[in-house]
Amino acid sequence: MLYKIKAVLSDAEHRHTAINAAIALTIRVLGAGMAFLFNIVIARQLGAEQAGYFFLSLALVMLLAGIARLGFDNTVLRFTSADADNGYTVKAILNFSLKYALPIAFIFTVITYAFAPWLADNVFNKPGLTDTLQLIAPAIIGLSIVFLVAMSLQARHKLVASIPCQNIAHFMLCGAAVIVFSVDSASAAALYLSLSLGVTSSFFYWLSIKNLNNNGEKPDPQTIWHSARPNWVIIMMNQSVQWSAPIIIGIFLVAQQVAFFSVAQRIAMLTSFILMAVNLVVAPKFSAFHAKGDDVGIRKTALFSVRLLILSALPIVLLMLLFPEFLMGLFGEEFKQGALILQILVLGQAVNVVTGSVGFLLMMSGHERDMRLVTLISGFGVLISVPICTKLFGAIGAASATAFFISLQNLLAVYFVKKRLGFNTLKFWQKI
Repeated sequence: MLYKIKAVLSDAEHRHTAINAAIALTIRVLGAGMAFLFNIVIARQLGAEQAGYFFLSLALVMLLAGIARLGFDNTVLRFTSADADNGYTVKAILNFSLKYALPIAFIFTVITYAFAPWLADNVFNKPGLTDTLQLIAPAIIGLSIVFLVAMSLQARHKLVASIPCQNIAHFMLCGAAVIVFSVDSASAAALYLSLSLGVTSSFFYWLSIKNLNNNGEKPDPQTIWHSARPNWVIIMMNQSVQWSAPIIIGIFLVAQQVAFFSVAQRIAMLTSFILMAVNLVVAPKFSAFHAKGDDVGIRKTALFSVRLLILSALPIVLLMLLFPEFLMGLFGEEFKQGALILQILVLGQAVNVVTGSVGFLLMMSGHERDMRLVTLISGFGVLISVPICTKLFGAIGAASATAFFISLQNLLAVYFVKKRLGFNTLKFWQKI
């Protein structure tokens, strides 16, 4: 066994993948820990009802920020990876994406703020939600910036900056403010999140363009838009799969049920943080291999990364399946009611992990349209089935529909990877 490990790691690309994945995983563990603590702070400080208001509002702004980015997330990652040594090109790609995404984010912010009373009363039937929606609305702009900047940093293998930029720094600042100022309302927590995102988005943008060289040339706008358009559909559908369930639960059920589902969802997503860590390393590699026409490099890196994922994620999956009440109980005694929701969502995330980085495999190798079809199927499946299942079976129905379509999305992506690239990531035991 040790001999096989040494043989695999003797390959320079595998060694680079393993080392950088370990670094990314370490940072991701810290980030997941911070996010976990942030959710505990929100749940315990605010209680189930106010936490439900906060998580419902957060789900809405996350969805809107995803739409506002116009599909530039993976486009920035793909094209920056191919020109990572050319500072002028790197900056031009990032600024091009922000030039178009920020006006849309601003429009969404104004609309959310202006229509917050109507949304709270007529859509969610929760009048107490108005202030929270208004104060969290500016977070749409901040979230749009940090995600695009994080993609630019990730493409240049600056993982120590990319991961905190995307999902650590603003939660850490907001959580600290909630504790220091003894916040007990969703609206105050929403205000601190918006302020935290204002600080972190400005800082990380400055950090991302600092010390860039003047090499390279301005990218072709048509080429960028050609990639972004299908990616936009992918992002919107992915965001729908991830964030529509809490919103739909908020429409049909009480705020406490939103809190139970949201907490369970965030715990379940700890299963896939290992996938996210590996994606940080392999996505730029896939893009670079594709640019060089190295299909063998893509296959070897993909299969090796799946093995890393399965070995790393299995203990976490088992922990969540065996001790759901304990994990939910960390957020408060009443949150134990969401134990079954957690188990269902974990199964969906487990399929996400064992299929590997199939989404990035397709998008980084120029097959965005295949991934668009996959996400359209899963996204519309969630949007149609979750309201029905929520109406019939409550939050457990929403969890079941969400887990099913997350699994279906990844299995369909496996099919297209096999069709386009010629190998099956589920057969992780095959010779690399």
